[in-house]
Amino acid sequence: MLLFRACLFASILLTPLAAAAQSEKFDVVKVAEGVYATLRKDSPGLAAEANTVFIINADDVVVVDTNISASSTREVLAALRKLTGKPVRYVVNTHWHDDHVLGNQVYREAFPGVEFVAHARTREYLPTTGLSNRKQALAGVPGFLSFLKGQLEKNLSLGGGPLTEEERAGYLNDIKIGERFVAETPGAEIVLPSLTLEERLTLRRGERVIEIVHLGPGHTGGDIVVHLPREGVVIAGDLVVWPVPYVGAEQSHVGEWGATLEKLLALRPAIIVPGHGPLLRDDSYVRLVAAMFASVKRQTEAAVSRGETLEQARKSVNLEEFRKQIAGESRFRGVLFRNYVAGPAVAAAFREASAKRQKP
Repeated sequence: MLLFRACLFASILLTPLAAAAQSEKFDVVKVAEGVYATLRKDSPGLAAEANTVFIINADDVVVVDTNISASSTREVLAALRKLTGKPVRYVVNTHWHDDHVLGNQVYREAFPGVEFVAHARTREYLPTTGLSNRKQALAGVPGFLSFLKGQLEKNLSLGGGPLTEEERAGYLNDIKIGERFVAETPGAEIVLPSLTLEERLTLRRGERVIEIVHLGPGHTGGDIVVHLPREGVVIAGDLVVWPVPYVGAEQSHVGEWGATLEKLLALRPAIIVPGHGPLLRDDSYVRLVAAMFASVKRQTEAAVSRGETLEQARKSVNLEEFRKQIAGESRFRGVLFRNYVAGPAVAAAFREASAKRQKP
């Protein structure tokens, strides 16, 4: 399912490679020896392409996450070919959303022996709920794109008033991603994982150790991270998204997300590669997000214990402190925060807290 969702982090350092490895759409950034990330240049908005990571080993390559379409994934693969001629042996999908898996078909075509690695829940989701959600998205996205185009023509913000330049750039990027999704997804082949894990899988590629770990639910029930212990790198998928987290009311597990992020921080990474956004070279943003989800959980559980309805809980749960820290003075990021954090996070936490109280 295409998620139409949705910068206060000072310690971000990008180290772009030579121009030959660059693209108009992403920077290829060296993360560690033999480890490179394609970091999107897109303006933050309601839709986003995922970052991809290349782990180049002695004899092969491990790729973490693909993209929302075959054409965008081919652009990323072209960047990889400029770095190395080694074959891709494994593709790891950090979770099941389309912006991280629809490009799998490109790697299977290019490397017939490639294995696809994901959590067992991702294999269950993709041909069932994932198929249904994708059909709904294909039916609904064109109308939403028309709405966004109308907002651009009228110079109107979703938050009210005229568009800011930040919003205009975000809407234009949303339209570009959405049109590519609508054009290419009907013909896409969904490639299921050939290797699955419940808790942990370790790959040893020459001297490199690659730990693939399910730390717990968060963005989805099937989130995994890729940990490179010797390099001090964690590839976090959408457990970490900058500048505004992506929360789905029906699929996210807000009651556990904060604890899952604490486990991620316990790995003591020097560098975190988020699912969307730039490299994070300290843990302050992740700690902020973990604290926010812990607060949502506490406040929502208290609201449920008082007998509040969901609508009442939406009013009683106060996230203003976190909105200020995450969105700052940006009106557009405030819109993203309301739509992709405050609303769905409280709904997800309310669902979880209500289910817990109903258990005998």
